[in-house]
Amino acid sequence: MLWKHALAGGQFILDKPPIAGNTAPVPVCGVGKRQNDMAYLLEPAIGICRFSFCGKGDWRSSRAAQTPEDIAQLRARNAQTLYAPDRMALRFYLFENFLLPSLDAQTDKNFICLILTSDIMPAPYLARLREICAAAPHLELLVSSETTVHAALWPRLSELNALAGRPLVNFRIDDDDCLSVDYVQELRGFMTRLGDRMPISYSRSNGLVVTHYATDGGMRIYQAHLPFNSMGTAIRVHGERTIFSFGHNALHKRFSAIVDNSGMGFISIKIDGHDSEPISMAMPHVRNSHVPAQRDETETVLSKWFPFLGADGGRYDALVQKIGAAAALGAEADVVALP
Repeated sequence: MLWKHALAGGQFILDKPPIAGNTAPVPVCGVGKRQNDMAYLLEPAIGICRFSFCGKGDWRSSRAAQTPEDIAQLRARNAQTLYAPDRMALRFYLFENFLLPSLDAQTDKNFICLILTSDIMPAPYLARLREICAAAPHLELLVSSETTVHAALWPRLSELNALAGRPLVNFRIDDDDCLSVDYVQELRGFMTRLGDRMPISYSRSNGLVVTHYATDGGMRIYQAHLPFNSMGTAIRVHGERTIFSFGHNALHKRFSAIVDNSGMGFISIKIDGHDSEPISMAMPHVRNSHVPAQRDETETVLSKWFPFLGADGGRYDALVQKIGAAAALGAEADVVALP
């Protein structure tokens, strides 16, 4: 495998070989050997997003599968519903209208987001995903035959770590959520200041949770404080380990941790048909962490941290429209136990 590095505009550009249809140069900022402290400023963050990966993950439906035989049976069983046309229409809609715009709008472009899927994804969907990733300089598609997330991810993460000369921080994000425009900037800022310190975990704890359940009669928006949630939680760690090697809710109990309470870091979307448990203010843990948000304050939050969702003064209405469209697609899709 041949690699070239060229300094351009203050960033190193990695000319990578074609990987799963993505031939665009991806900005990375690692060098084979760190020569001075300036190398910290050049190291990229690595995002990981599972897009209809058919295997054993950390979803509820996967937890009972422990042996290779169990995992193989789970994969075959889930493939039928995972790639159903109505479900895929919803996943692509959320991916293209929420996560992708949030990545494209990052104020710090020094990151790669690995989009992980399975080789058994039907050809039309895989072709569409290849086209999306090829057009976005910060996306890299990984198409894997592996049955576990770790086995699918680690070879590529190992390569990126080797280029940097040390472990890079990696963060997780689901294909139906999105990040604030300053997420990568905040994450890399903390990691740069911490130098060689690891293991170290990171959580951007404040964000918006948007729900649309038939039982609620429409969309509801909450400002939420959720340290070490699944939206943007990150880790920099030695060894053959990734952010998916650990339960995100317990990272701060196992490792040194940063809880970044500044601003708003994420939007989490929950509609009928999701794997996650529906939430309501009737639940004590939700009452303790969620506060209903009004239109004006939501418009302010969207304008400052999620401006990619619409035009000035109209972002709340744009969010209502997008969530309504997603809910309509969700109503047509079968309820499945995978994201």
